[in-house]
Amino acid sequence: MTSNIFSILNTAKAGLLSQQLAIEVTGHNIANVQTEGYSRQEVNFEAMNPRSFSLGQLGTGVRVAGIERSHDEFLFSQILGEGDGLGRFQVRKDVFEQIEILLSESNGQSLNKSLSSFFAGVQDVSSNPTGLPERSSLLAEAQNLASTFNNLGESLFQIQQNLDSAVSVEVAKINSLTQEIAALNKSIHANEPTTFSANDLRDKRDLKVKELSEMIDLNFVDEMDGQISLTLNDGTPLILQSTAFTLGTSINGNNKSFLDVVVQDPNGNTTNITSSITGGKLKGYLDMRDTVVEEVKDKLDRMAAGFVQEFNEIHQQGFGIDGSTGNNFFNALRTTVVTNVNNTGSATLTAANGDPSNISIDKYEVTITGANSFSLTNLTTGASSGAFTFSSGSTFNLANGFAVTISGTPAVGDRFKLSASESAARNFSVASGVLSNTSKISAGLNSNTDGGNALELVALQSKLVFDSITLDPSGSGTFTFDEFYSSLVSTVGIQSFASQSTFSQQEGILLQLDTRRESIAGVSIDEEMINMIKFQQAYNAAARLIGVVDELLDTVISQV
Repeated sequence: MTSNIFSILNTAKAGLLSQQLAIEVTGHNIANVQTEGYSRQEVNFEAMNPRSFSLGQLGTGVRVAGIERSHDEFLFSQILGEGDGLGRFQVRKDVFEQIEILLSESNGQSLNKSLSSFFAGVQDVSSNPTGLPERSSLLAEAQNLASTFNNLGESLFQIQQNLDSAVSVEVAKINSLTQEIAALNKSIHANEPTTFSANDLRDKRDLKVKELSEMIDLNFVDEMDGQISLTLNDGTPLILQSTAFTLGTSINGNNKSFLDVVVQDPNGNTTNITSSITGGKLKGYLDMRDTVVEEVKDKLDRMAAGFVQEFNEIHQQGFGIDGSTGNNFFNALRTTVVTNVNNTGSATLTAANGDPSNISIDKYEVTITGANSFSLTNLTTGASSGAFTFSSGSTFNLANGFAVTISGTPAVGDRFKLSASESAARNFSVASGVLSNTSKISAGLNSNTDGGNALELVALQSKLVFDSITLDPSGSGTFTFDEFYSSLVSTVGIQSFASQSTFSQQEGILLQLDTRRESIAGVSIDEEMINMIKFQQAYNAAARLIGVVDELLDTVISQV
């Protein structure tokens, strides 16, 4: 036999060190019971390689095979998948709440209240067409109406600008996180040369990835060397192991100079990924800026433009106290032209409001189809408005009042956008002639003293001038001005309620997933206390075994 007293000592030593390490890991767990993202760690024991002797093999004790963290990869993927939805829905909820407060009938600048007060002023003038107090009061109500339109239009545009600024801030946060994750990838790879895992570094990386998932949509790829790669849902890389791709912004000249999102590869090449982003707060900011708020602003602008057009048309037919006629009560609509920044030809397009009483308040796009031809699309309704020819430098009429001139040499595919309602709410104002002289308020229909035209203006309040999308001057529409605005407020209210419900539901889903994660990876003080007692007893036993070996040695020495 080759058994010896020192082999027992080695067995006791191995047990002592293993249980000591287990107690240390238990203490680490207890210390991090409140640490966000921490995963409970466990010591894996395994028997040491046995040694052979004359009767066979004899065990040599225990050793630590590894320290593993409690981690469910599938559950973590689910949390990442739901995180981008939470970020997007949170932005929608917050912005809808802002719009809802802005359009609320309970605040001091309610548009319906201003409209009612304005038409009440017109009614007073119809009752006393030559009364200076009534005319002055109407002028004050008109300025109040203009102020209400201006404030609403400006506030909606300010919301868009704030969302545009938020895009820059979010891109900076994303870059910071991707750099940190790439650095953690490198550290994990450097600290895992053996089978032991860098558990704390992995926890930190998972926490950063989870935070990133609420900002932008992610696909998670676990590499063989312990590192991870992250891409967008369409495969655009954000992180490839220890390399982070930098996001940036660029001005989009076709979208009011708002920012697009681009990604830069290690070679310095940039790719526009604005349309590729499908989730997270960044997607929420882009959608609310370019779609939701823009739609609300566009409807308000078309309402303002329609009101100016309809009111001026009737007002021009009447007579003021001074005998003048054909006067505008509100300043006529301005036309805007936006040239697509991607045009390759040298052509320019200009447009003026050639017929203020009939010009369409819809938005249009001209697309060059040949050297002297183009097609016209109504962007408001989405319908084609036909194909046309033109002579360079000659003015022609489009959409009931756009006096358009195309000069230079266009290229096929060049595009131009036309609008008479763009920023109409922000530009809504009382005409200077009326503002400086109330005698030019055209209350009379057949003379300068009757109130017939004022009554025609009052009738505009109940005229069905809008369908669900745009102006219907014939009066055979579906909504009055009041009703069109009320439908806008109602739609925003419904969308706001839906966004709150969706956000609450998404919060509940993530809470449930986080609860499941805690049940797997969270630290239980009771369980750790039990483990500590267990490892302590094992440690004491191993120490006692060393004491026994010491006594055996003393016996042998005394016998010698």
